Amino acid sequence: MVKWTTDKLRAKWLEFFQSKGHYLLPTASLVPKDDRSLLWINSGVANLKPYFEGKQTPPAPRLVNSQKAIRTNDIENVGLTARHHTFFEMLGNFSIGDYFKQEAIVWAWEFLTSKNWLNLSPEKLYITIFSEDQETENIWLNDIKIPKNHLILGSRKTNFWDMGQGPCGPNTEIYYDRGAKYDQNKIGLKLLQDDIENDRYIEIWNIVFSQYNNDGFNNYTDLPRKNIDTGAGLERIVAVLQDVPTNFDTDLFQAIIKKCETFSQYHYEINNYFKNDPKQTTINTAFKIISDHIRCLTFAIADGVFPSSKTRGYILRRLIRRAEIYGQKLAINKPFLYLLVPTVIEQMADYYQELKSKAQLIVNVIKNEEVKFWQTLVAGKELLLKIIKENQTISGENAFKLFDTFGFPIELTQELAQENKVDVDLESFYALLNQHKVNARNAQGDIKALTEQNPLLINLQLKSSFVGYQQERIDDSKIIFLFKDDNQAYQSLENTNGYLILDQTPFYAEKGGQAADTGEITGENGYGHVLDVQSVNNFNIHYLEVVGKLSKDDFVIAKINQLKRYYTRKNHSGTHLLHAALRTILGSHVMQSGSFNNDEYLRLDFSHFTTVTETQIVQLETQVQAWIDAAVPAEVFHLTHDEALKIGALAFFGEKYDQIVRVVKFGDFSIELCGGTHCGNSKEVEDLLITSVESKGSGNYRIQALTSFKTIKEFLNEEMNQMKQVSQNLASFYQKNRKIKVDSKLEQQLTIFNKLNATKTDWRTAKKLLPELQEQYRKWKKVIDAQFEKEQAQAFLDLKPIVAKDGKNLLVHHFQNFNLNVLKNLSDYYRNRYQDLIVIFLNQVVANNETLILVAISKTLAANNYDAKAVLMTVLQSFPGQGGGTNLLSQGKIQGIITSEQVIPYFVNSETTQENEIKNG
Repeated sequence: MVKWTTDKLRAKWLEFFQSKGHYLLPTASLVPKDDRSLLWINSGVANLKPYFEGKQTPPAPRLVNSQKAIRTNDIENVGLTARHHTFFEMLGNFSIGDYFKQEAIVWAWEFLTSKNWLNLSPEKLYITIFSEDQETENIWLNDIKIPKNHLILGSRKTNFWDMGQGPCGPNTEIYYDRGAKYDQNKIGLKLLQDDIENDRYIEIWNIVFSQYNNDGFNNYTDLPRKNIDTGAGLERIVAVLQDVPTNFDTDLFQAIIKKCETFSQYHYEINNYFKNDPKQTTINTAFKIISDHIRCLTFAIADGVFPSSKTRGYILRRLIRRAEIYGQKLAINKPFLYLLVPTVIEQMADYYQELKSKAQLIVNVIKNEEVKFWQTLVAGKELLLKIIKENQTISGENAFKLFDTFGFPIELTQELAQENKVDVDLESFYALLNQHKVNARNAQGDIKALTEQNPLLINLQLKSSFVGYQQERIDDSKIIFLFKDDNQAYQSLENTNGYLILDQTPFYAEKGGQAADTGEITGENGYGHVLDVQSVNNFNIHYLEVVGKLSKDDFVIAKINQLKRYYTRKNHSGTHLLHAALRTILGSHVMQSGSFNNDEYLRLDFSHFTTVTETQIVQLETQVQAWIDAAVPAEVFHLTHDEALKIGALAFFGEKYDQIVRVVKFGDFSIELCGGTHCGNSKEVEDLLITSVESKGSGNYRIQALTSFKTIKEFLNEEMNQMKQVSQNLASFYQKNRKIKVDSKLEQQLTIFNKLNATKTDWRTAKKLLPELQEQYRKWKKVIDAQFEKEQAQAFLDLKPIVAKDGKNLLVHHFQNFNLNVLKNLSDYYRNRYQDLIVIFLNQVVANNETLILVAISKTLAANNYDAKAVLMTVLQSFPGQGGGTNLLSQGKIQGIITSEQVIPYFVNSETTQENEIKNG
C-alpha cells in the first residue's frame, strides 16, 4: 500500500469532489457563529446548519470541505483508545437539494477504490445500511455490486440519524477491515454485525440521507428537498492509508510526539499496541494525550479562545492542566507544552495558513497558563498523595481544599484517585463548592467595597507611599500587611486571591477618573498578578491572585504593566487637552462632571446647553491637535488647595482634595487639580480622535475619544473595513440586478464610498454617507422586489377554479416559500376575475416546517354573508394551527407542510373533484 501524508489525503479529497462540481468551503472558525446551541464547531456539517434548514442560501447546492472540529464530552477517553480526540478534522461532501443516494454512494466507492484516488481494496470494505432502506441496499448490491456478505443490515439505533424533531433519515457507513491482527479474540464479522467496539473494522465514511421530517411525535413525512451529509474522519483514513495501529501513529501526531520525547527520558513505542506492556502503555498514553491536547490548544487559541475560568476558556485551561499532569508521568517537571506549538504549526500550516501569524500569541498564552499552573501543581499533587496514603479515600473537604487552596481541578483529583483505586466524595465536594459560591457572592469580593469605614483598615498605623510618578518598578518593596475578604489579617497568602499593602508601591490606585495599574508582585516563594488597586485611608490596596506564597515582611519586586501605563498616560493627558478645547470651542461655561481613562480610550462627561455639532467636533480635534503639535511641556507642582484655585486650577465633580494638592499644567490653556499620571509633553499624546458625543439628558453630555497613532489607526481601519463590507454587499447585489433597473445616484454613492480611506475625514464622510447610501439602495431594491414579485406571480395567472360543495367557485393551490405580497395580489387578481369565488392559498415554509394559509373571497360572496374567516376556521379544525382576519381576507399558520390535495376534499364532493372550466366573471 502506498504511504500517504495527511496533507496529500486532504488535498485529494477536495480535488475529487471539486471535480464532481462541488463548491470548496473554507474551514470555519471553531467558535460557532450565531449558534448558542453549540460550544464548539463539533462536526463538518455544524456550521452548515443554516443551509440545511433553509434559513440561508448556500453558495452552491454541492459543497465540499475539510472542517476542523472540537469535541470534549468524552475527554477521559482521549489517549486510552485508538481514535478519540479533542481536536480533529472531518472531510465532508454535501448536497442541498441536488444529488441524492445514487451519486453519493457511487462517488464514495470511486474515491475509496479507484486507482486514481485512494486505491483501497474492495475486499477490505464492508457496508452497513438501515434495514428498511431498500433503495440504498439495491444501489450497493446491484450498482456497486458488493458481495452480499459485505452488507450488514443495521437497526434504527445504528443506521438512522434522528434528532427527535426536524430533518432525519437513514445512513450508510463504510468500514475498512484491518485484518485479523486487530481481532485477537477472533470474533470476526460479528464485531460489525453486533456493533461491538473494536479496532479491526474501522468506520471511515458515513453518508446521512436526510429525506424525512420528524414532527416530534415520530410521524415521518418526505422532505420536499432531500439532502446529503457525508462525514469522513481525516485521522481515521490516514491511519488506514499509513497502515498504523492507531490515529496517534500517523504523521499528524508522530512529529509532535517525537518533539515531546526530547523533553523526556521515555520514548513512545508504536508496536506496544500488540505487545501491550503495561508500563509502556502508560508511557504511550501520556504521549498521546499531550499530542492531542496541544493540537486542540493551538487551534482554539488561534481562533481567539483563551484559557479562563468559564465555558470554552475553562476547557482550554483543563486541557493544559491535564497535559501537565501527564507530562509529569513522562518525568517532564517544568512547563513544556508551549515548546510543542511550533511543531504543531509546522505540521498543519500548509492548509491552515492562519496559524503562522498567530504562532507567538499561541506560545505566549500557553506558556503563561503553564507557569501559573505549575506553581500549584507540585504542592497540590504531593498533598493529594499524602491524603490518599493516610486515609485510603478522599473526602469532600480534602477535595475542596485542593481545589480552593491549590487550584487543583476536581477532574485531576478524580483521575489520580482512580489510578490509586480510591474513592472521592463528590457529593460533599459539590455541596462545599456551592456554599463557597454563595459565600463569595455575599462577601466583599470587590476591592471597591473596601470603604474607609472598613474595621480592619480604619485604625491601621503603617507607613506606605506611592512612588509611581517616578518609578514603574521597585526591586526592594516590602509587604507590610495582608488580608482577605473575610476581613482577617494574614501572615501570608498562598495560592489564593487576597489583598496586600507595600511600604512603597509604583501601582497607581484608581482615582480621579484614571484606571488602576495592573502588573506583578514577585517574591522568592511566589508571585501575584495585581488585578486592581484602590486607595483606602491613604493606603494603596493591591488586589491580586497569588501563585505560590507571599508573606508579610517579604521583600518583593513590584512592577507595573508598563505598556498599559504608557497608553493610559496618553489618554489622561488627552482628557485634559480635550477638556480645555471644550471650554475654548463651546464656551467657558463647560465644566467637566466626570471622566474615565485607561489604556484603551478616554471618556469625559460635561455640562453644555446645546447639541454639539459635527463642525464643532472637527474644531475640537483641530484645537487639540494644535496643542499637541506645539509640544507643550507638562508642569507638575504642589500647592495648597486655596493657592491652586487662585491661579485658576480647575477642580471637578465633588472630588475630595487634601490640603496640599497636585496641579498638572499644560501651557496657558490647561491647569487642573489632578493626581493622575501624564505625558511629559503634549507631543506624546500624538493624536486625538473623537469617536462619539451623546446626550445624557438635562444638559449633560458624554464625549469619548482615542489618542495615539497606533490606537486611532487600528480604530479607523476596523471601522472603515466594517462600513466598506456593508457597501460591498450592497454593490454586489446591485451589480447582479443592474440590468433590471439602473440607479445612477446609487452608483455615484457607491463609487464615492469605494474611494474612501482609513482617515479621520473619510471616516466621518463614510458615517454620513452610509445611511444615505442604504436609503437609496432601499428605494432601488423596492422597485427590484416589485419586479421580482410580478415575475413570480406571472406563472400562476392561469389557475382554474373548481366547484365547491355548495356550488360556489373554489380555487385551492399550494406554493413553496412564496412572498406574501405576491399571494395577496394573486388573490385579488382571481377575486376580480371570477364571481362567487373562494381562494385558499397554502404557502409551504419548509425551513420552519409550517404552512401559511391565506383565505380570500370575492365581494359578491361577502355581500351574501359569506365569511373568509369562517372558511379559514374550517381548515384549522382539520389541521393544527391558528389565525384570523376579516370577512374578505383572513390568514393563519398551520403546523406541518400541507398540500392543496389535502384541503380540497373538505370543500368538494367526490363527484366534482374534476376541474371545471369557469367563465370569466
